[in-house]
Amino acid sequence: MSVTEQVQECCDSCGCYAEVGTIISEGDDSVLLPIEADSEQEALDRLAQYAALAKQVCDEVVIQQQWQAEAGVLNASLTFTCTAEKLIFEMRARAI
Repeated sequence: MSVTEQVQECCDSCGCYAEVGTIISEGDDSVLLPIEADSEQEALDRLAQYAALAKQVCDEVVIQQQWQAEAGVLNASLTFTCTAEKLIFEMRARAI
């Protein structure tokens, strides 16, 4: 087993320290959305808002869902084609 040392530099020009690798990770292209609701239809309506936004960001987004009646939660997964699309969706979804 070999150990590879990676050198990561931080830029402090704006007073913030963040490494790009900690924000954008390769293969991090899925968002898990647990949507709590009183009924499955209410949860699906809420998911439709997220789905419409996701389609604006990426036409090829894959949406999977599973309703858990006992918990009143719709577990949804949105898989984008790349990490950047996921980040754009997450930033825009704050308004929903």
